[in-house]
Amino acid sequence: MAAAFADTGTLGTNGRAVRASLDAKNTRSRELSSRTGELMNMGSAASLEMPFPVLIENSDGPFLWDADGNKYIDYQIGFGAMVLGHKHPAVQSAIEDQVHHRGWHFGLHNPNQVPLAELLIKADNGVERVIFCNTGTEATMYAIRAARAFTGKWKLGVFDGFYHGAHDYGIGLAVPDSPRERPTYMTMGAGVLPAIADHQLMLPYRSDAAFDLIRQHKEELAMVMIEPAQSSNPHMNDEIHDFLHELADVCRANDVLFMMDEVITGFRFAYGGAQERYGLTPDLATYGKILGGGLPVGAVGGRADIMALFNALGSDPRGIMSGGTFSGNPLTMAAGVAQIGYLDTHRAQVYPHLYRLGEKLATGINEYARSKNMAVQVLNAGPMFQIYFKGDEIRSSRDLNLTKPPAETEFYLHLLDQGVLVPGTRRSFVSYAHTDELIDQTIDIVRTCLDLVREDGLI
Repeated sequence: MAAAFADTGTLGTNGRAVRASLDAKNTRSRELSSRTGELMNMGSAASLEMPFPVLIENSDGPFLWDADGNKYIDYQIGFGAMVLGHKHPAVQSAIEDQVHHRGWHFGLHNPNQVPLAELLIKADNGVERVIFCNTGTEATMYAIRAARAFTGKWKLGVFDGFYHGAHDYGIGLAVPDSPRERPTYMTMGAGVLPAIADHQLMLPYRSDAAFDLIRQHKEELAMVMIEPAQSSNPHMNDEIHDFLHELADVCRANDVLFMMDEVITGFRFAYGGAQERYGLTPDLATYGKILGGGLPVGAVGGRADIMALFNALGSDPRGIMSGGTFSGNPLTMAAGVAQIGYLDTHRAQVYPHLYRLGEKLATGINEYARSKNMAVQVLNAGPMFQIYFKGDEIRSSRDLNLTKPPAETEFYLHLLDQGVLVPGTRRSFVSYAHTDELIDQTIDIVRTCLDLVREDGLI
């Protein structure tokens, strides 16, 4: 079988060694990847963009095992969905009970939709009604539709560095050479109508100039959407708190709906998500990931008068269409009730643990990078973190390069080889199943990997 890497002769000693090591201990993953390559677009989805082919076969707590039996400390953690860790007993028991005794797809409503909706409303004091769908992408898509129908306006405000799902209005970039305080919107990838840009207003993240743009475009802006902590640029501090509060105030003063995209932060920053953490009440909020206990889910919640449009098709000219064969399906609802119910009753233990370990990991890596004068830093918003190969301050996506430096590519190969798994997106999470010992072990591994990259002259 051919090796996964070709040695061009330009690699350092450690770069060649890590490729040989990964080749040698991942023969089955490589063989399966080569077979599926003609069936699946292995690099088209974020879940598959790894520095080396890794096919996961088993999981438990904070660990994953690949098809070759290699064990990893997992910081992908289901792209954040497994906040309690893999195969948590409460969630696994609920899934097994549903499958073995009740069934996994009915097509009609099921009783577990009610307690899960009640748990979400209990967590979020701004949500008066809820609808379930299948993904965070669907949730933001429906929230946009509801906002446009409710306001009669079409334009959406988004912030540079945003991600609100894989639909046409959830992806986009600031034109790189456009003014920082007045960024120009551009679509991401092919197949997106150019006219999408006409209905999007790109706002500068963490800048008061955003408020002036909202005021200038208030007559056409239906809603402004924001991630309480950008997944591409995670921060949590007083400045973010104040920025979010002023944003909410400016939107309300100008008759523009304010939406918080809590697909990632919901039930992670607190039981009530970033809304609880920052003391905010948006008009609409979207959820995913954690809400489903590891199964596909999305949800839209918000003010009753806006949410009423989901049930008004045919009876109100503003009524909107929503639906899906698997929306609110019984298996996801059972898993969701188990996971969110556990977070509700154990919040006093879960959230301090997540924050303490998240800070410990970030501090340990940052202190080492500074002590060795490495242009490397960790940004974290509590238990959500990302490692950046950049020494200067990072305030927004405008401070980041779209292309990854060679040091980053090499670092993640070494990290994978040493048994730490970070997703291809680099957006990483600490779960309740991680321990102090695992964090200490991870810090030591990261230090070793950074040293190996520097020995090859890349840092």
